Amino acid sequence: MTIEFWPRRRRTPKPAPKPKKPRRRWPKLPVKVGKARQMLNAAIICGDHEQASWIDAAVKRRQVVGKQAAICELRKRLDSVMEPLDRHDSSPSPQS
Repeated sequence: MTIEFWPRRRRTPKPAPKPKKPRRRWPKLPVKVGKARQMLNAAIICGDHEQASWIDAAVKRRQVVGKQAAICELRKRLDSVMEPLDRHDSSPSPQS
C-alpha cells in the first residue's frame, strides 16, 4: 500500500468565484460611421428599439465621426427607421 501526498493547494477548497460585472452594452463615444451603421442594422433585425434610439441620440449629438456623406446617409436611414407608425396601418380596422 502506498501513501499519496497531495499538494496543499489541492487539499484546500477553492474560494467562490467573484461575480463578474455586466458587460457594457454601448461602445465608447465617439463611434465611427461604419460601426453605427452595423449597430443600426442589428437593431432593425432584432427589433431592438433601445439600441436604435441610442444610435439616433448619438447622431443628433454629433458623436458619430466619419465622412460627411456617410453621416448624411445614416441620418436619412435613421429618419426613416425612427418614424412613428401611422395609427391606420398598425391597428386592425373594425369591420362594420
